[in-house]
Amino acid sequence: MAARFIDTLRRAGLRVTSQRVAVCEYLARTRIHPTTSQVFDAVRKRHPEISQATVYNTLNTLRDLGAIVEISAGTEHTRYEPDPSPHINLFCLRCHQVSDLRNNVSQDVLMDSVFQTTGFRATSLQVQVSGFCSECQKAKRQEIGRKLLARAANRKGSAAGAPEENGVSRGEL
Repeated sequence: MAARFIDTLRRAGLRVTSQRVAVCEYLARTRIHPTTSQVFDAVRKRHPEISQATVYNTLNTLRDLGAIVEISAGTEHTRYEPDPSPHINLFCLRCHQVSDLRNNVSQDVLMDSVFQTTGFRATSLQVQVSGFCSECQKAKRQEIGRKLLARAANRKGSAAGAPEENGVSRGEL
């Protein structure tokens, strides 16, 4: 797959430097949707001379050429999709991880539906579903449980006795 990225750069008339090749190789072998920082950190291990600007510019060039897809959920959470084939990206609002859902959702059926409904002629399709991954749902349930227990403990402490004993309710001065 690195060859696909490198060929894209060549066809655009760009120089194929060892640093750009390193970015392309990383994108070809990663199984995550990396941030610019993740790409930089990984590539810098083998190419300590690479700059963040080179990584950033290479990612943006590959994005502009359609070789990768930028997944954005706010500026702090921009990630890159090395696989531009049609599929659904699941974006967790809590941990900001992106995972792929590949199923039999027909790209053509969806694009035809968009055209029939709106008259908009889609040329490509990227679907991002935002929500909470199973790990974050579990963590949130545990967090809520701890808060409920703490609230119950506070109520028991309040009932045992403090401000109202002096004829002053909690909301009065």
